[in-house]
This record gives sequence, C-alpha cells and structure tokens, in this order.
Amino acid sequence: MRYSLVVVSGASLGTILRLDAAVPAVTIGRQSMRDLRLNDDRVSRLHARLVYRANHWFLEDCGSLNGVFVNSQSVQKTMLEPGDLIRIGNNLLLFTNEDHDPGDAGASAEKPRPTALMKLKNSAQRELAEHSLSGSLTRVTRDSAVLCRMANLLQQHPNTESLLHVALDSLVQGVTPDSASVWLVGADGRLRCVGRFGDADDEHLLASLAVEKNKALVVEQPEPSSGASDTSSPMGSGIGVPIPGASSCRGAIECHRTLDRGLFQRAHLDFAVVVGYQLGAALENLEHRERLEQANVQLRRQLASQTKLVGSSPAMKMIQESIARIGPTPSTVLILGESGTGKELVARAIHEISRYSAGPYVPVNCAAFSESLLESELFGHEIGAFTGADRRHIGQLERAHRGTIFLDEIGEMSSSCQAKVLRVLEGHPFQRLGGQESIQVDLRVIAATHRDLTELVRQGRFREDLYYRLRVIDLLIPPLREREEDAIELASSFLEHFQRHVGRGPRRLSTEAIEAIRQHPWAGNVRELKNAIERAVVLGQSEEVAPHDMGIAPVTREGSPSPELMTLREAESRHIQYVLGRVAGNKAEACRVLGIGRGTLYKKIQQYGITETN
Repeated sequence: MRYSLVVVSGASLGTILRLDAAVPAVTIGRQSMRDLRLNDDRVSRLHARLVYRANHWFLEDCGSLNGVFVNSQSVQKTMLEPGDLIRIGNNLLLFTNEDHDPGDAGASAEKPRPTALMKLKNSAQRELAEHSLSGSLTRVTRDSAVLCRMANLLQQHPNTESLLHVALDSLVQGVTPDSASVWLVGADGRLRCVGRFGDADDEHLLASLAVEKNKALVVEQPEPSSGASDTSSPMGSGIGVPIPGASSCRGAIECHRTLDRGLFQRAHLDFAVVVGYQLGAALENLEHRERLEQANVQLRRQLASQTKLVGSSPAMKMIQESIARIGPTPSTVLILGESGTGKELVARAIHEISRYSAGPYVPVNCAAFSESLLESELFGHEIGAFTGADRRHIGQLERAHRGTIFLDEIGEMSSSCQAKVLRVLEGHPFQRLGGQESIQVDLRVIAATHRDLTELVRQGRFREDLYYRLRVIDLLIPPLREREEDAIELASSFLEHFQRHVGRGPRRLSTEAIEAIRQHPWAGNVRELKNAIERAVVLGQSEEVAPHDMGIAPVTREGSPSPELMTLREAESRHIQYVLGRVAGNKAEACRVLGIGRGTLYKKIQQYGITETN
C-alpha cells in the first residue's frame, strides 16, 4: 500500500509527503533539513518521526516541547491507520492510503467496509456503535481549494455569525449533505443550534455524541420495516464532528444524507473534521481578539487618566490651547522646560489628537544610551554589525512607522547620531547598522530637552541645522513654582491616585500642607511633587496630609510670635528633624547643612529620640 501525509491546516496547507517503505524513517520538524518541514514556532526543530516496521507506519514523538496528538489524544508512540488526524503545533495532518479511490460518494457502487457499524433504531431502544470507514483520503487534496478559501475567509470576518456562515458554506461544498447544522455549547452546558442548512431538525444526537466522546463519528441509519424486526436496509447516514476549543470541546457539526444520495465516505468525514478544527480555531481567535480589544480600551482609559494634563492656571490653559492647534498638524515639535515639568505628557497629548494617533507612540530617552547604543536603538542593526550583535534588532524609528517618536533629552545626542537623525527628518531613507536595505518611514517627530540648545549650538555641541529643523514649533513648559494653583490641583490628583492604589493613607490635604506646597520651590517640578505625595500616602497616619509627611518644611510667617517657649534641647531636636525632612532623610546632606559630623548626628538622633522618616 502507498501512504501519504497531507497537511490540511496550518502554514503549509496543501503539502503532501508521500511515504516510501524503502525509506524507513521520515522526520518532521521546523528545521529545513526535515523531510516534512512545518514553519511554525510551536513545532520543535525535530518534532516527530515516522518509522516503517512490520508493514505498518509508526509515529513517534522526538521529545518535542508541545507534544504530538493523534485524533486529539497525546501520544509518545503509536501505530497509524488511514484516516488518523495528527496535530503537530498549529498544523493538522492526515495519514492517507492512496491505493483505493472510490470517487464521488454519490456514485459509489461499492459499499465501504466498516470496522465497527453504528445503527440507530427508532423509539427509545437505539444501538450506538462507532463507525470508521476505510478508503482513500485523496478527496481531501481535491478539496484543498475549498479549504484554503475557507481559511482565508475565516480570517476576514469579525463576528461569530459570519464565521458560522463561512463554515457552513464550505461544509455544503465539501460534504454535499442534505442537511447540516452547527451546535455550540452554551454557558449552561447545553448544545444550542447556531447555524443550519437544509431541513435540519432540532435533534442533535450525533452532535451530542461528538461532544461527549470528543471524536468524529460516521453512522448508518436503518429504516425500520413494517414488521419492525428487519433493520437491515439503511435509509441514509450521518456525520458528527466536534469543534475543538482551547481547553474543552466548544460544540459540534452534524450532517445528514438520505440513501438515494449515497452514504458518507471517509473523505467526507475528514473534510468535516478540518472544517470543525478551523472553525474552532477561528472562534478562539475571535474571542481572543475581543478580549485584547477590551483590555486595550481599559488600558487606554487608565493611561488617559494617568497622563491627563492637570492645571487651570493661565500658563497651563495656554499650553492646552497650543496643543489643540499643534496636534492636528504633521509639524515637528520641540518641547522645552526644566526636568520634571511634564514634557512627555505634552508630547503624548499632541500624539493623541494627531493624524498619527492610530499608530504607535514610541518614546526614546537619548540620555539613557551611550553613543553607539543610541544609534542601534534608533536605527536598528543586523546580525554581526558589532560584537555581541547575534540577532537582528528593529530600531525605534522603524517601530514608530505611521506613528510618533518622542526623542527625550535630545540635547544629549552625539554629533554623528544628530547627522543621521537630520537626514530622517529631511525625508531620506536610512539603513540599519551593518545593513544595506533602505528603510523609509512616515512618522512625526517630537523632541524635548531641559538644556539650552542655543547655548549648545554656540558651543558647537549641537548641530545648528538640526536645531532649526526641530524647532519648527517650540513649546515652553513653565516650572511648577510659577504655577502655584496647578501645584495644588496636581497634589490633590496624586493624593487620590495613590490613596486608591495603596488602599490606605490620608484622604485630604491639610491647610498647612496646601500652604507649604504653594511656598515650596519644587526644584524637581511635577516629578518631585508626585514623589512627595506618594511618600505622604505611605507614611501618613492621620486623615490629613501634613507638611512633614511630604518631607517639606511648614511655612513660618515672619513677625509672628512663637507659638510656644521651648528649651534649647527641644529647639535643637526640632531643628535636626526639620533639616532631615528637607533633605529627604539624606544624613550626609544633613551633616553638611548642620555643620556636624556623621557620628554626632547619629548620637543626637538617638539622644533626642528623633524618628527617621527615610
């Protein structure tokens, strides 16, 4: 007998490997040297092999990571029979016998030889037995066009109803039943019909059996004679095929045909099995995509709440108005401002209302990379471009195609890298390091820096042509100390955020804390304020945030009388505690401010019982 392996699902759909007993070992895997190569990440380099012994082909798992399945059962070694369905990774293979071709089922003159006959009798007494037909599977190869078309259409339809329509249409073309129906398992565990063809009734015996046994069935249905004793003449046949899911059977396909149309052949069963397998995979992909879309919406909402520009000061309103005008344009933007003022939030806000908002937003901190690494990070590199480059790296400029790239701290970029970035801004293609392929990208560039670029240009440390190319539109973000009202709004927003995430801590700002926030210089701007509020939520023990909870000094009004008289010892203790709070617990800095040694400071902390807040 001549046998073959036919790939009926997966990247190698339609591939046929003809087996030869003279070659007793056939390998299957991802490597190109394998007899049957399956280009699939879930397939091991050497996944399995077929061995011919004692007039039979045996399938063996070669220690693969994801296993080998025959007729949905995990196997280590098994003897194959014609019609066995093999799953390796995401690929479905059929083991076929090519010696006999019965042709079309409707014209078949020879009754297929059953290994086990399944008969259905009327009334409550029904004798059920699994029916496995021998014969050729070459019809599957002739139906490859239908299966390929179905696979393509299943990927194009975005909802369950259209997926079912495609599957039923393909089933009718390949199996030619009188009636067909698709049943899915509901939340209550019961089968519900979700698609019909022909005069399919509400009974689903074969579908129930296929789900219960999780295997495909072909049955012959006898017609009872007038004497109710002779059931030898069949009136037709039926097919029940499970629809697999990730963890359990999702449902089943049921098909019926009358005797005058001919009995179902093995080829019809195998075709229905492939339809069920592909429909199950498509339904899984659809549900997975819907879950990802829901998660994406939730993440976008969460990100929007975290990156919302907070503030109602005149300066902040002017920034928001500028963003509204700048965003819809494709112009390059240069954002200036001190460290921690929120330049990246402004950049993201511009991206979200631009025509590139559907594309990626890719931030790159130019100060975090050395000269050579920054070029690799931006432009990518090929294998062997430099020592340690053992794989291709796609650069951030390429990843930001049809989106926005945010070049933070661009003043730290080297001169050679500046020249390459300038060519990209001028619309020229670029190459990965060590590569020859020209890469053209369509993106928006937003740059930011806390450095004085005009001074860097005067010193020759920043290219003048790049400076003017970046400064198509410049936007200056004022420091927080010039926006007192914004500082209060930001502090309240941060307090609510951290209190919700930590689950405890102060619920509001005290009057003293509000006044201290107004008067504090905030050298680190919004970043420093955010860290101070987080500290207050973690360390605060009352319902209100006090200045010392944030690690900043309370406001002392000049000319106001001292609230109480105190000893020199108590004054020294309070002053040491005040200095420690101002320097955020940095004892080396506290020693420098107090003008004492570290040993003396530790001694006084212990002597006065000062509680360390850091």
